[in-house]
Amino acid sequence: MLQSSRDRLTGILAFFILGILVIPFAFVGVNSYFTSGTENIVARINDKEITFNDFNQSYSNFRRRMQQIMGAAFDPLEYDTLVARREHLDRLIDEELINQAAGTMGLAVDDERLGDQIRSIPAFQVDGVFNAEVYQARLRAQGLTPKQFEQEMRLQSVFAQLPTALTSSSFSTRDELNRYVALLDEKREFQTVIFNRDLNSIPAEVASEEILEFYEANTDRFQSEEQVVIDYLELDAVEVATGTEPDEDFLRARFEQQEGRFITPEQRRASHILIEVTPDAAEAEKETARQTAEDLSRRIKGGEDFAVLAAEYSDDLGSRDSGGDLGWIEPGLMTELFEQALYELTVAEPVSGPVQTGFGWHVIRLDEVIAASGMAFEEARQVLIDEHLKEEAEREYLEIADRLVDLIYEDPTTLEHAASALGLEIKTTGPFGRIGGEGIAANPEVVAAAFSDMVMEQESVSDPIDVEENHMVMLHLREYLPAVTRPLEEVSDEIMSELLTQRADEAARKSAESVMSALENGTKNFAELSEEAELQLVTVNAAGRRDIDPDPVLIGGIFMLEKPDPDSVTRAVLGTSNGSAVVELISVTAGELAEDAFLARQQYERQIANAMASAEAMGLLAQLRDSAIIQVYEEQLQ
Repeated sequence: MLQSSRDRLTGILAFFILGILVIPFAFVGVNSYFTSGTENIVARINDKEITFNDFNQSYSNFRRRMQQIMGAAFDPLEYDTLVARREHLDRLIDEELINQAAGTMGLAVDDERLGDQIRSIPAFQVDGVFNAEVYQARLRAQGLTPKQFEQEMRLQSVFAQLPTALTSSSFSTRDELNRYVALLDEKREFQTVIFNRDLNSIPAEVASEEILEFYEANTDRFQSEEQVVIDYLELDAVEVATGTEPDEDFLRARFEQQEGRFITPEQRRASHILIEVTPDAAEAEKETARQTAEDLSRRIKGGEDFAVLAAEYSDDLGSRDSGGDLGWIEPGLMTELFEQALYELTVAEPVSGPVQTGFGWHVIRLDEVIAASGMAFEEARQVLIDEHLKEEAEREYLEIADRLVDLIYEDPTTLEHAASALGLEIKTTGPFGRIGGEGIAANPEVVAAAFSDMVMEQESVSDPIDVEENHMVMLHLREYLPAVTRPLEEVSDEIMSELLTQRADEAARKSAESVMSALENGTKNFAELSEEAELQLVTVNAAGRRDIDPDPVLIGGIFMLEKPDPDSVTRAVLGTSNGSAVVELISVTAGELAEDAFLARQQYERQIANAMASAEAMGLLAQLRDSAIIQVYEEQLQ
């Protein structure tokens, strides 16, 4: 039919129809140049675009990492703001600028190094060895092709080279080192009286009106945690059928292939004397070397000391000073001719005649023998069976996992279709919040996925999540429970406790200010005032910045005070971790580095160099930003 129509569309009729079609296509094409869509772009750096999808995935991964790092201290509201999203976008822009600069400078990663990096990733290994099937299966589970993953790895490696080069080229001068040590190792002499918070010294009652006023002014502090209930499908290699036991021929072939795992070969400790001569040397020179070796062999068999002769005659610089000792040798470590001669020696006749290798002529002595040991086939049989069944289960697991991912991608709005096709049970857990819950909800990646935009906003099934090796889940939102303000009755005790603490802190501060006022008036000295307050006057002769006595918060405040004049002191009321304190700062002594403190000097120089590298990196970024064309579409970040 199509061929018939084409045959008829010739001549004037064809030109007429084509003319009609060209007009709207032309307008659409021209219009696209003037209205180039930015609805899916959050930023453009020179000619490189960052799409909303790229940004969203990166930001979700960033939030997940922060949640793993911070644990219970993670505040989801802090990472839901436009400011936080814009800060992350700025980081992506900086990364792209450095990546472009690295490309301009010709920084690259060759295929061999990239291959080594990928093969060293534990997730792609089986029993410590890279496995191509596992590699491809894990990438498919993440929706990546090997080409895409390798490109990402290449970009990460290139991106890391430029900051590393800055760090390795940074250094510190002597003047910078002296000033740094003077500040960092500074010592301060002071005396203080500490007024601790005392809840027993204040009325224990708080008016209900005061509690209500505090509650209404701080409702954001009394929000319940937003929670979710999720459905999920779970796939675990442990629960996958393990197949049938392999036959005897398969097991014996596997044992022979992996014999080195089960049997430790015989080891021989040996010493040698080498009379070096190159393969292309004249025959007369080779014969002279052989005769020397033969003479040495005869002398050793006659009772002369092997170690003494090795020190005098051996051309092997690595062993002659240790009596020719080569240590323990097992098959495959030395050249074939050397090993053949060594393994022909016996404890009764331990010294060889001249032995020729590509290095020259050797006289070999057998010093000690450790017999071969290990498991026979029958002993290793069950190990081989268990390993085979485990491999079969893992292979079956990967096939089912691939099928599960494909089924979910066919319909990402539900778990029902995949569960029915694979005979899996849809499980439910929750409610739990952003700090997690029980079971799989204790896994940070599961929690991050449950609160991700994909699951929460798009109401889609999550990407596969590896709970542990060969154990994955995919989840779907069943119910969202938003945060609400907790009722006053539930939080009134918390409010009362905080108000009482504030009152006790204020009372401690007033007591400290009273002593401070008396000191300033000069009516009494510090010792008299402390005795009057029935408190101890604490004197510290050489406090450092990292000290925690008498109080870490107090130490921090003391190092914020101005240095006193030579004939005076600096006084202040400072906060402590449990109240307030009156302080007299007496003197400040700059830190000094001893001439023989080599390790400390290296550490300080490294700290300064790293700080300089960071400053240089910031300067480089500023320069790259100034010279780049950067467009940000903040409306896409909402």
